[in-house]
Amino acid sequence: MVVNVCPAAVTSAPPEKIWSVLTAADRIGEWQDARFMSAEPPGPMKAGQVIKLAARGFGREWPVRIDVRDVDQHHRWVDMVVHLPFGVDNLEHVTVTETKDGGTLVRLN
Repeated sequence: MVVNVCPAAVTSAPPEKIWSVLTAADRIGEWQDARFMSAEPPGPMKAGQVIKLAARGFGREWPVRIDVRDVDQHHRWVDMVVHLPFGVDNLEHVTVTETKDGGTLVRLN
């Protein structure tokens, strides 16, 4: 079974600020409900990078791995595969778009 959910949010923060938080692997815990463990290679998100997190649930920590597939800084999007417990793989295409009033629309598809 395939389930497709596309959450989106609008903020008054400028796209550059949102993009800098989104693509800083060590800051991923600021927008995901998980604790940052490591990024290999370290540094901002880039194609081929593997990010490891620990997510809490049911009284324990669960390993989560993100494989960054591609990043387009000019158009502000990231493609990644999030490997969750129990064999669940989530394909994510995250976009950051400037709104007409200078804010930001963030979409996770």
